[in-house]
Amino acid sequence: MEPARKRFKLLVIHKRYLKPTRMKGLTHMLLIKATKDTLKDLHINPEPVLETDLFFSWHVNIFTLYRKKNYVFMNDLSRLSLTISGIRSNQANRLQEIFITNLMRYLTLEDIPEKLIEFYIKNCNEMVITKTDNRSVRSTLNEIMMIMKSLEYNKDGFEDQDHRHKWNNRIIYKPIDYKEPIDVFIKELTDRYKNKG
Repeated sequence: MEPARKRFKLLVIHKRYLKPTRMKGLTHMLLIKATKDTLKDLHINPEPVLETDLFFSWHVNIFTLYRKKNYVFMNDLSRLSLTISGIRSNQANRLQEIFITNLMRYLTLEDIPEKLIEFYIKNCNEMVITKTDNRSVRSTLNEIMMIMKSLEYNKDGFEDQDHRHKWNNRIIYKPIDYKEPIDVFIKELTDRYKNKG
C-alpha cells in the first residue's frame, strides 16, 4: 500500500475508534498526565485515576520550539516521545484526536504494521486527563525538551517534525535499560498483540 493511501486508511480507522461508546473487549484507555502548565493551558482540571497501564499512559509538558508552542508527549513505559505544535489553549476536547492523529502518522513513518497500530488505537477509545505522577518520566521528558532546545538551530533538518521524531526516539535512556524508545515501544506492542487473545 502506498504511504499516502496507508495514512488515509489509518486515519479512517482512528476516527472509527474514537467514538464515545465503550468498545467490547477493551480494557485500556488513553491516559494523558499533564503538568500544571499544560493543565492551565488546556483550561482543565485533572481527573483522579486509581490505576494506570504505563503503555497507554503519556506524560505531557508544554514548551516553545522554533517560536511555536509545542506539547511534548512521552510514553511512560517506553519513553517514546511526540512533539506536537498547533494545539491551541482550551482545546482539551480535541486533544485526543490531535494526539492520536500525530501518533498514527509517526508510527506509520516507522513502518510499523497496520494491524499493530490499529490494535493500539482501539485501546485508546477513551481518554482521561490527569496530573503527572512519575518523577522518572518527568525527568526524561525534561531531558528531551532540553535536547531539542539545544539542537533547535544547530542540527540540519531538525525543524522537520518527522525527522525530529525519528531522531528523538533513537536516544538511549537509563530508565529503559539504555535502549531506544522506538525499539521498546515496538517490542511491547508486538508482545501485547500476540497475547491479545
